Amino acid sequence: MTQDIRQRLDNHPAPNRKFETALNQGKVTATDLTVEKVGVSTRHIDYRFNEAKSHEAASDVAENLVRRVDYLLEPLAIIERDPSESKIQIRSQKPSADGPTRRYYEVNVDGQGVSIDRYQASGNARENDDINLTRESFERLCRDLDEAAVPKSRK
Repeated sequence: MTQDIRQRLDNHPAPNRKFETALNQGKVTATDLTVEKVGVSTRHIDYRFNEAKSHEAASDVAENLVRRVDYLLEPLAIIERDPSESKIQIRSQKPSADGPTRRYYEVNVDGQGVSIDRYQASGNARENDDINLTRESFERLCRDLDEAAVPKSRK
């Protein structure tokens, strides 16, 4: 799987283009992906499950992601669970601060998949920020999204 992701990054056509790759449990899409020699930059990462998940299974995915994804700029934590809509929201535990500006990841998990965004906020206003990762971290994130989606065996 890693070799396939690496090869697709090597062959990514141009800056600010959509990137898609099918994995074992679902499909990763990165919006406006720019690939450089050592890193990638994207506006949004989306992972869609091959099969829809119950709220309990989506919650397992969220917990698994918080455990696995420990290499982003800030550690992640589940901040909200909405069982009525089967949604779980994960954010940076402590946003990065640059003066009055805060930057943080927001990950939303539901029965259909996972979406990842990065925001910069000042006061009450927030706007999308680029997600900048090394190529290796992007590959690892794709693998972790896919592995977190593996159904948990129930006893």
